[in-house]
Amino acid sequence: MTAAPTPHDPTEQLAAYRRSREAIAALAAALPDPAAVEVPACPDWTVRDLIGHLVHINESFVALEDSQIDLAPAAGLGTEELLARWAELDAELPAALERSPELRRRILLLDVFSHELDLRLRLDAPVEPTAHPAFDGSLDLSTMGFGLAVHGGGLPALRIETPERSWVVGEGDPAATVRGSAVDVFRSLTGRRTRPQIEGLEWTGEPAGKWADAFAWGPFTPPAAEVEPLAGR
Repeated sequence: MTAAPTPHDPTEQLAAYRRSREAIAALAAALPDPAAVEVPACPDWTVRDLIGHLVHINESFVALEDSQIDLAPAAGLGTEELLARWAELDAELPAALERSPELRRRILLLDVFSHELDLRLRLDAPVEPTAHPAFDGSLDLSTMGFGLAVHGGGLPALRIETPERSWVVGEGDPAATVRGSAVDVFRSLTGRRTRPQIEGLEWTGEPAGKWADAFAWGPFTPPAAEVEPLAGR
């Protein structure tokens, strides 16, 4: 796997998390009724639900619980109350990051960053994901999770390439290579691309269908219908 600068230091991770939290809060605050705006990338969730989920995750993280990124949205609070609660949790986050294992910190960033993209794409807000300090680490983590699914499913090794980087997941020599923009690869690995969209990336070697099951891993599953277009190569 090619190396890239990723924010592994808790101070850098805190800055990256705050950047996403503040962006999400600003986008939500500009909506007349966040509870009425659905988020296609998160089926059955509104913007309010998305924020409720992130607050629930943050509460679990600062409490040092064994949190999972598929926690349900926090119930019983409106969007403004949730945003206020999220801001309050910021005071506890630095210490929690310092005490938490690296993998747990990276999962926290992957979750908030993915949902920032979900919200930006829903609202047609400007988005430059590769410039975000959480992007490289989130892409690495999603590639690792996908690789575990490849290995666990007894599938052949696969080379994944973006214009900037490459990885080999699974064991042995790669039986195929899939290429795409960094954004399309990341969104494909985190349940935001349909199977036809994934097959529409540039594949060489064995057919894409051989690895179809591995794209459903952890909390992620390719959606039945498109939730956003391919970003392009």
